[in-house]
Amino acid sequence: MSPASAKPEFTAGQHWQILQAAAQRVCGAVAGGRRQPSEPFPADIAETSVYGAFVSLKRAGHLRSCCGCLADSMPLDRAVERAAERAALDDPRFPPISVDELDDLDIEVWILWHPQPVPERGEARIGAVEIGRHGLQIARGRARGLLLPGVAVEHRLDAEAFLRQVCLKAGLPVDAWKDDDTELMTFEGYAIHGQLADAAPAATCQDFTFSPAASEIRSPAVAGMFYPAEASEIEAMLDALMPRDVEPADWLAVMAPHAGWMYSGRVAAATLARVRIPDRVIVLCPHHTREGAPWAVAPYGAWALPGRTVASDPALAAQLAGGVTGLELDAAAHRQEHAIEVQLPLLARLRPDVRVVGIALGKGTLPELQECGRQLAAVLETLDPRPLLVISSDMNHFADDQRTRTVDRMALDAMQTLDPERLYHTVRQYDISMCGAAGAVVVMEALRTLGTLTRMEEVAYATSADAGGGVSRTVGYAGVLFG
Repeated sequence: MSPASAKPEFTAGQHWQILQAAAQRVCGAVAGGRRQPSEPFPADIAETSVYGAFVSLKRAGHLRSCCGCLADSMPLDRAVERAAERAALDDPRFPPISVDELDDLDIEVWILWHPQPVPERGEARIGAVEIGRHGLQIARGRARGLLLPGVAVEHRLDAEAFLRQVCLKAGLPVDAWKDDDTELMTFEGYAIHGQLADAAPAATCQDFTFSPAASEIRSPAVAGMFYPAEASEIEAMLDALMPRDVEPADWLAVMAPHAGWMYSGRVAAATLARVRIPDRVIVLCPHHTREGAPWAVAPYGAWALPGRTVASDPALAAQLAGGVTGLELDAAAHRQEHAIEVQLPLLARLRPDVRVVGIALGKGTLPELQECGRQLAAVLETLDPRPLLVISSDMNHFADDQRTRTVDRMALDAMQTLDPERLYHTVRQYDISMCGAAGAVVVMEALRTLGTLTRMEEVAYATSADAGGGVSRTVGYAGVLFG
């Protein structure tokens, strides 16, 4: 194959074919296997020699994945298809792409050529970098880093700043680009842009059979960190955490903490044990990660845990997404979220056949949260029996123990008034970092709309200092019942 030194020239129609091939390869990988797309790569351009290709996927303008495939010279089809597969599944910075995201993604295919070592040394390397034309690749020892030409343009970097950024990408000191033992290379490239759904429309994506393993079962993300990784150890710890001789009763909602069990597990267990758990539970948690939709309903059919699986209710999840403005069915927001996962073994111990639907809530204004609560109430009115609502929330974070206890008392007193607006303003006025405050406001508003918010009972309270943590940086944990 000829060296990839010349710019590959394609027509507008061929650019569209390349974009379609990449989009279909993404869909095929997400479908549960690295399988052939429904149409082969265009034969007339498949063997074009390139340095490599990168496929970038974005959602609402934010990077969702970007991976590539490089060689001194390789055929275009192999470069694009491999980059697309990796972007769908293998970017170590992000969870794999899920089926429910496909309609919301933009796709960008970078075609690269003309890799060229930079012979200059020291400060003279600045002059070898042409912004808008060159991408950068750096290597020293095992450290490697690459930035596409568009990075410098998008972030308005000059040549020196671009060199510093590629060092950071490689995990090297920012001035490593000056060193003689650091290899520096430029390359050239251009991008083809489009929407994934346009390049691989629904009629095409329906050719793929999506596997339940890829789209319906959520794997554990924090087993071995927030709670034990082995089933036998989970059961033993639950034996120790669960209170004895507690008679459960009917409650409409509960707030329980979601930190590591060694810190908050006793409060969570004492609280949930007071509740007669129905067959369906909706857990509302904070959106701790930056992934996925800001307000996201988990679309899973089940939640996997060490040694067992907890069922979900996809029909209820879809009903919630359809009935509450702003809620989206989105797996990405839940894939690394811990605040529902840590509740699941406790709920399953108390009700082995429980079905759990998860909602992650990001920030919202008071009117947005109130409307969310009212619309949630409208959904709940259609359900018989109604699910238990669980607010997964820790209280104030990382103040000293005295302040944590003081401001947590303010928040709990506000909840005691049964006024979600007062809770919202109290948390904001006193800068209380209660991570599940949005979920608490939504649940309280929903119960108030239904005319069922009549009492609030505190079950337990502790801080991380009570579990042996230091007193200078503590987190508060509260267990609360609503009826």
